[in-house]
Amino acid sequence: MKQRMKDVVVVGFAMFAIFFGSGNLIFPPYIGLQSGAQIFPAIIGLALSGILFPMLAVASVGNVGNTLEDMMKHVTPWWHRLFMALGILIVCFGTVPRCGGVAFEAGFEGIFGKIPVAGRVAFLFVFFAVAYYFAMNKSNVIDKIGNYLTPVLLITLLIVIVLAIVNPVDSIHGGVMSSPGESFINAFKTGYNTGDIGTGILVAGIFIETFRQKGYREKVETRRMMFGIIATGFILLFIIYAGLAYLGAQGTSIYRLDVDTTFLLTSLVKRLAGYGGLVVLSLAVIFATLTTAIGMIATVGEWIEDWSRGKLPYTKAALMLTVIMFLVSSSGVANVLIISGPLFTLLFPMCVVMTFLGLFRKFVPNDGAWKGAVIVSFVMAFFDALNVAKASGLIRMNLDVMNRFLGMIPFASSGFAWLIPSVAGFVIGAVIYKILGKESLPYAADEKAGECATSAEYRDDTSVEF
Repeated sequence: MKQRMKDVVVVGFAMFAIFFGSGNLIFPPYIGLQSGAQIFPAIIGLALSGILFPMLAVASVGNVGNTLEDMMKHVTPWWHRLFMALGILIVCFGTVPRCGGVAFEAGFEGIFGKIPVAGRVAFLFVFFAVAYYFAMNKSNVIDKIGNYLTPVLLITLLIVIVLAIVNPVDSIHGGVMSSPGESFINAFKTGYNTGDIGTGILVAGIFIETFRQKGYREKVETRRMMFGIIATGFILLFIIYAGLAYLGAQGTSIYRLDVDTTFLLTSLVKRLAGYGGLVVLSLAVIFATLTTAIGMIATVGEWIEDWSRGKLPYTKAALMLTVIMFLVSSSGVANVLIISGPLFTLLFPMCVVMTFLGLFRKFVPNDGAWKGAVIVSFVMAFFDALNVAKASGLIRMNLDVMNRFLGMIPFASSGFAWLIPSVAGFVIGAVIYKILGKESLPYAADEKAGECATSAEYRDDTSVEF
């Protein structure tokens, strides 16, 4: 029991650290600034979409099997390779290089001021060398993050939050949200748009593999571990998100809504604790970006090893990826983010759909429902990705006709044009599969449970499994 509790805490700490990247430092204070006196409904909305949903994405993969492939084979055997290819591009040319850039600009320069280009390259070399050191052994990468990096990150963040409570910048009042409901919806949509549900799908495999390496292979054990780490990660993220949002709500009489979000956070912390507070914040930025980079390198390194069928071992794949990310980050990430933006838009709706299909798989009638919902969400996201690519200057196309069509779909104005078509795809796909009499693939989680099940405990009929 003691060992299980220790493992839950360590892996839960790692889950918190991997999910908590640089952007997660910035958007809660801005939500607080918008909400003002309506801060508490905003915290609830943020907790649901920005914390709980991403963590349930990890659980959804475990509820279907052990890997991304176990989930996506219900769409088509090669679908996970498409997802992996797009994910690798996003991680190499967006997520992790940006982590390095933010660590330098908002972290290192926050402590030492403006630094020449040579200093940037030197810092990034050390940053990515440390990231590779922690990621190079996939068997204990989660333990390294949970045991060493997360405590430092938590301590630095908790210092800022305690200061915001005991020595507030100003009283909480004002805000532009006219009602608790409006504040809740605004925070809910902001948390959704962070895309952390996609992160949950991406990194689920390394958490599940960690369970297995620690000896938790049976279905009931895995569920208990999954529930434990989700509870741990949720509590930690909730404390930090709520504290940062509460800090932002203290600035309604000081800052305009068009304030730069990074400046908002740094300025609030400087008002709280002067230069010393900025140093603490800068350390938090560095560790937040570092833990995210480690998790992403480990995940994509494992993908490449699997993709090459072991011909490119994990350690070499992780090193190759780290070198690429270092070079991209050193040259500046502004241009490559033009590429990663449309790719992210393309993946995200599909990740949301797969999360809920995986969680509620007991209600999914057959693989036709998987195919219809996921493929339709991907097609609808492709249209949105074209708009993002055009806005960034990556492509030049006249999209007026397409946008008029999309505008007719319910919820399109809120960014959910994919929702109703995906539901329709779910229903139509299920009906077609049923009419054709096709057989669905068994769920890998059930097959593995069947190998070791010795009692009725493994024949649980709950619809949402952790």
